[in-house]
Amino acid sequence: MDRLIIKNGLVFDPLNNIEGEIKDILIESSKIVEKFSNETDVKEINADGKTVIPSALDIHTHVASQQVNWARLLGTNINKFNEIWQGLTLKNIAKNYISNGYTFIIEANVFPSLAKQTIFNFKQLPVLDKAMLLNISNYWPLELEFQRGKIEDMAIFLSDLLSKTYGFGIKIYNPFENENWNLKELREDISQSGRLYNFSALDIYKNAVKCVETLALPHSTHIHIDGYENEIGNRNLITVLEKIKSLDIKTKQEIDSNLNREQILHIAHANSYNYDGNNQNLIKFLDENQNFDIDVSFIGFNQINPTITSDRRLINSILTENINDNPNKLISSAVEFEGDSFVFFRNLKKSDYIICNLWANALDLALNVKNKFQVSFSLNFPNYANISDIPEIATWLISKTAREKFMENMNKDFIKNNPIFHNEKELSFSEYICLTRVSPAKSLGIANIKGNLGLGADGDLNILNINIEELDISKKYGELKKALSNIDYVIKTGKIVKKESELNLDLNGSIFWSSGRVKMKERDFIMTKKKDFYQKYYSIFYDSLKDSVDKNLTRRIGSNNTNP
Repeated sequence: MDRLIIKNGLVFDPLNNIEGEIKDILIESSKIVEKFSNETDVKEINADGKTVIPSALDIHTHVASQQVNWARLLGTNINKFNEIWQGLTLKNIAKNYISNGYTFIIEANVFPSLAKQTIFNFKQLPVLDKAMLLNISNYWPLELEFQRGKIEDMAIFLSDLLSKTYGFGIKIYNPFENENWNLKELREDISQSGRLYNFSALDIYKNAVKCVETLALPHSTHIHIDGYENEIGNRNLITVLEKIKSLDIKTKQEIDSNLNREQILHIAHANSYNYDGNNQNLIKFLDENQNFDIDVSFIGFNQINPTITSDRRLINSILTENINDNPNKLISSAVEFEGDSFVFFRNLKKSDYIICNLWANALDLALNVKNKFQVSFSLNFPNYANISDIPEIATWLISKTAREKFMENMNKDFIKNNPIFHNEKELSFSEYICLTRVSPAKSLGIANIKGNLGLGADGDLNILNINIEELDISKKYGELKKALSNIDYVIKTGKIVKKESELNLDLNGSIFWSSGRVKMKERDFIMTKKKDFYQKYYSIFYDSLKDSVDKNLTRRIGSNNTNP
């Protein structure tokens, strides 16, 4: 039996209201405990003068899908890609996440028929716990449920789909974009009924939220709204938020009253929608509605960024504006009745006014939303930033001086017009830990086991070779960056996976999944209809979606349901 004690560390654990206390952390059988069952075979780490924090979680990333393979293919002969992104190999991705203190990631966009590819990649991804969100935005088998609001039927089907694919949650991503293949146009109004379907994108958002809460899934509905990096983004964002607010739905997750997720809707890369750099409406909405939350995706201004997306409007704008300037190719595809996929490369430049606004939006939201539990740190990896950018991004949040220094060579009109230059706010160290650890754990509905150092939580933690209490991190932000760039220890379920510069990749992480709770009434009838639909209209049988995974590699969350 493995036992580990971290002694005399300066502990920061915001979920448990611990801010800089000298404490011992005990881990036995992968869990944090109050005392050991016995004192034999105990390993000890002396953390005197060092800072102990929970391991980080990434709530929105793109690392394990068919599209990542395409990015590798497109980048084969691009030297900058291979130099900066190390070929996007799974081993290097894992190394970079672990080196930066992460032990849990979410693959945020997977079509059901391609879930086996994601599971295959998950099996090759060492150490990290991982989970995936299924994209059902344009999923034809749910047409009647979306149109007629047949929530119970939808819940039964999605519960079975999640079980077959080992999915964790539900993603809604620009509903009806696949109409573009037939009609050569995109809707300008998300409340408008479709040309191919007699219901609107708002109906899909609304009924997906109802369904997820009926199932009581760990994570709320996770959405990407039409208007990403586009001037219509703000209008659509507020339209969706007000619609979901009007439903007056409460979360159905049941763990512990202090640890439940509070939100009914999660907005991905929320900094991508306010094209003009004005986030006041979104901040006001979040401050007044604690049952909505966001992740903000920080931009690293890398020399080249792989862009993995299903956003048709973004692709149309890129092809229209930059086709002659972009020497790199685009891979475009559609997955029968599930949706579109695109991969291309681009350079997010400091000279670009709009990109600078999106960079500032992430900071503005992180600094100014009052309840930090509503904001999760992300990179939209690899679309916006590299994992190795995280230590520098941390300095922008905790130091106005660091922000100003980074902004020196940005677009002049941006510096003149964007309010971030005059924003005096800085995050405390605890608030930064909240954004990177606590908030994503709460949003994902796993705060009882991740993102904190409380009793019963997984033994996942970092030890930083720095004493935060003895340092003014706002002024000496370089020392914090150095400590985050070379984390002394990363502990995963009580096992040392990083010690100084040495990594141990022998540990297998778990594949988290959930199917929620469903009523068994009429289940067989509903599933028979769905299987018949697949047989009539798809090139594969529904049952072929079922994957086979060693149970030792999986971890079911919220398993007090009645679904097999």
